[in-house]
Amino acid sequence: MCGSGSASSSAASISPPGPAKCSRSSGPRPRRARAAAGDAVVVVLHDLDLAAAYADRVAVLHRGRIAADGPPAGVFDDELLRRVYRRPVEVLAHPRTGAPLVLPRRAI
Repeated sequence: MCGSGSASSSAASISPPGPAKCSRSSGPRPRRARAAAGDAVVVVLHDLDLAAAYADRVAVLHRGRIAADGPPAGVFDDELLRRVYRRPVEVLAHPRTGAPLVLPRRAI
């Protein structure tokens, strides 16, 4: 578990893999076990495709407030993401998993 919470806290915070790793983290298996036990596991991501692929629930923040929250398929909407990120996007279903894929909309 990472962050300032105590070891007995019911929420675990995860940092995505990369150069900065939490020294108290022992890998994804204990986090999955905690989630299966009913503990909250919080991940902060800016990669919407990764969030859609693995999260049961997501929250989109806009100007410091929650603009939408719920299952990725219900939250990742073309218009909402365009408004929040100020860029045209297209949200499609992954052909195999059905998870939302967020793609930049290109001018043709």
